[in-house]
Order: sequence, then structure tokens, then C-alpha cells
Amino acid sequence: MLCSRCHTVALGEKPSQRATLALIFATVGFIGFVPGLVGLVLGYQELAAIRRGTSPGSGEGWALLARNVGWFHLTVLLIIGLGWMARS
Repeated sequence: MLCSRCHTVALGEKPSQRATLALIFATVGFIGFVPGLVGLVLGYQELAAIRRGTSPGSGEGWALLARNVGWFHLTVLLIIGLGWMARS
């Protein structure tokens, strides 16, 4: 059972701007890695805000996706860096 404010935060609002930006940056990260890393950080920040109850829970899926895609970008960047160092 949720109070009315908690119910509104959990279910009744659109995702926050931070969740939207996290997903946008993570997606743009496929063009260059830096935006993907920004999406990773924003995704973590949004998930923390959702768990604190200060951000709408409807953005949780977007924040999770941004976080996971950000980790993908970081992993690929590290693999490329290690490959480049091995060739040198």
C-alpha cells in the first residue's frame, strides 16, 4: 500500500529529464564513446534518485538501459585501448 504521493511518483508521472537524457547520451554513444559514458553516469544518478523517492519510478527502465549501454561502451573502449596498446 502506497501513500498518494508515493503512488504518483512510482506510477503516475513521466520519466524525469535525467532519465531521458541518460538514454539519449547512451544511444549517441554508439557514434562516439564519451556520450555513452555520460549516459552511464546519468543512469546511475537517476537510479539512485528513484530509490530515494525523489524521481519518478517510471524512468527506471530508461535509467537501467542507459546504465547497461554505458557499461557496454566502457567495455568496448577498454578492449580497443588494450588492443591498441598491444599493437604498439
